[in-house]
Amino acid sequence: MPVLARGPVLIAEVVPMVGGHNGFLHMRAGYDWLHEDLKARVETHQDRLSLRYGLDNLGHPTKAADGEYSGYGLFDGPVPVLALENIHPETGRVSLLIGRHPHAFHGLEARQSQRLLQQLIYFPCHSPPIYHQKLAPGDALV
Repeated sequence: MPVLARGPVLIAEVVPMVGGHNGFLHMRAGYDWLHEDLKARVETHQDRLSLRYGLDNLGHPTKAADGEYSGYGLFDGPVPVLALENIHPETGRVSLLIGRHPHAFHGLEARQSQRLLQQLIYFPCHSPPIYHQKLAPGDALV
């Protein structure tokens, strides 16, 4: 991917009456909690992102190429590939960078990729702080 976004923007259009909280993980703390062997693996592997795989995996099958979900990530061509770590350009601080729809790690078989992904997600999910925000229609998070 030639240009990496510096941050996401989440805009609430419709929110449920109950639940609907958004959680944000501290990915720098998650990286810090990794064992040294996992940090070494993060340095050497890249994450392949596939919106089609991610939606299918969640039980939301994708539509035909002329349908609602045609576009970025929903094609049969090469998928975007990202590094698993992000190094802050000014501070040098390392954080985990796990895409929205991780599909496979470059150089690993599917089962190995899933195991590594589970390990990488476990630490940020269990290391404070985790921030939760309840949104109202029209709210935006940057």
